[in-house]
Amino acid sequence: MQKLFYNPRRLALAGAVLVVVSALMGTRIERAFSDDNVLEQVQKYSDVMRLVQSYYVDKVDLNDLNDAAITGLLGKLDPHSVYMPPKNVKEQDEQFQGKFEGIGVTFTIVHDTITVDAPIPGGPSDQLGIRAGDKIVSIDGHNAVKLKEDDVRKELRGAKGTKVTVGVVRYGEAQPIDFTITRDVIPIVSVMAHFMVDPTTGYVDVGRFAGTTYDELMEALNDLRSRGMQRLILDLRGNPGGYLEQAVRIADEFIGGNKTIVYTKGRASQFDDNLTSHPGDQYEKTPLVVLVDNGSASASEIVSGAFQDLDRALIVGQTTFGKGLVQRQYPLPDGSAVRLTISRYYTPSGRSIQKPYEGGHYLKNNAMASAAADEDEDNYSHSYDVNSTDTSRPKYKTAAGRTIYGGGGITPDFIVRNDTIQQATKKIWAAGVLSDFSEDYVAQHIEQIKKQGDADYFVKNFHITDAMFNDILRRAKDKKVDVDMAQFNIDRPWIAVVLRADIGRQIFGNEVRYRILLENDRQYQKAYSVLDEASHLAAAFK
Repeated sequence: MQKLFYNPRRLALAGAVLVVVSALMGTRIERAFSDDNVLEQVQKYSDVMRLVQSYYVDKVDLNDLNDAAITGLLGKLDPHSVYMPPKNVKEQDEQFQGKFEGIGVTFTIVHDTITVDAPIPGGPSDQLGIRAGDKIVSIDGHNAVKLKEDDVRKELRGAKGTKVTVGVVRYGEAQPIDFTITRDVIPIVSVMAHFMVDPTTGYVDVGRFAGTTYDELMEALNDLRSRGMQRLILDLRGNPGGYLEQAVRIADEFIGGNKTIVYTKGRASQFDDNLTSHPGDQYEKTPLVVLVDNGSASASEIVSGAFQDLDRALIVGQTTFGKGLVQRQYPLPDGSAVRLTISRYYTPSGRSIQKPYEGGHYLKNNAMASAAADEDEDNYSHSYDVNSTDTSRPKYKTAAGRTIYGGGGITPDFIVRNDTIQQATKKIWAAGVLSDFSEDYVAQHIEQIKKQGDADYFVKNFHITDAMFNDILRRAKDKKVDVDMAQFNIDRPWIAVVLRADIGRQIFGNEVRYRILLENDRQYQKAYSVLDEASHLAAAFK
């Protein structure tokens, strides 16, 4: 089974290929080596290892050196080919199955620094506002730079209810931000929430494409249909990807038969594939709007790209991450594994949505700069052609002849930027003031709130009072957080929504959190407003 992974790269020393290539090519090793002059390079590596073993001034662990060499070799290839030592293989797979207790992030060590791949949707880090790309530079006041992966896991994981403070360096912020995170059980589920937003409209948030995603989504969709769903908003924001097979099965549910969903091309022809849809699925005519953002990657881009290219759905949000490389995981004899890029995937119109890279580093080209610039303003267009004046990006045509753009990521039909919050609010949020308040409030008022009514009653009638805001300011002062009152007052509506959502989640579950957060979500509101246009697309889809 092919997997698509969204994991920024680690760089180290350059080195050996023998173990890696042996596992991948089997009996064809000799010919491949001969063709590429690899045997000479392997001999060179072997000579260096012998010299180090025999003459280096200090005793060294050759296993560690070998791991570093393989890591360095893969680091010269692309941002997503990676070596995993035996001790990390099981842990890396946790993001697709099972559960654990911790702060709820996936991470990679990049240039000796802990870099967040993505917060796990609904987890404690996600709720505090930790983002993909954040760099964790301290843990509980201690320098976290140059920590090994095992040490990072020991520091960040822990029993539910315990707290850890991480210092985060974030692009665009002049100073590190301290986040106080309460650890929790991190369930590895795919469908984070599903519910009816009106008598005919369903909403589903899919947080990843794991082994059970298709089954989870079908269960959610069937439940919504039983409650009257006739149209759907599918939220893929922050979804970092996962299994290719799951993405294709999900897209197939909404697409008629014998249409290309995605195709792949590799240097080795055995990795070329054309994955098509099958007729007869029950949601092929359901009007559909898909939400995406910069954190939507890999399998998320396959699904949204197929829907857009085939004129099956409208895409709303921000330009996606731009990961169009396919990895396959190969186990090695010692229990380690290599996750190797074996092909590129293309949307039905022929777009490669992979953004430019050089070795382990992503580059910023004119096309991606243009996409980023688009996100500075809202772009609404009844023809869905949001980039008609953009000449820097390669152009493609949808099945109905609309112009769409390549150059990296999926550019939505309607670009809507996220709301921003004031610096004062960021400080309060990062210090854990809001989460501490909501936890204490629930502990003191849970029985009273439950007696007042059910989840629906809470969503409609629970409000944040002036006294509660004053308590938040007091707590901020106790934590020595300097609050700019003008900025705080600007964000009072946003703070109220976040608090209502978190209090509701703790008492009534994750669905209530989503229902409240969507109230002021500009991207969601736009998605809802174009459902009628999505209905026209669905009716015309063949």
